[in-house]
Amino acid sequence: MIKRLQQFVPDALPVVRKATWHCRQCHHDYYGEQYCTNCQTGGFSIPRTTQEEICEF
Repeated sequence: MIKRLQQFVPDALPVVRKATWHCRQCHHDYYGEQYCTNCQTGGFSIPRTTQEEICEF
C-alpha cells in the first residue's frame, strides 16, 4: 500500500505504531513495533494497556 501511495506522494513514509505490546503466544511484554522478537511474528501481539486486561490461560 505504501508503494502505491509513494507513486502520488514520493516523500510518503509508512506509519509505525509504537506501543507496549503483549504476545499471547509466548507471554512476552515489549515496547516498540508490533513484532515479537521471541516468536518472530506480530500475529499474536496485542496492545497492552493494563495488567488486568491481559488474561493468562
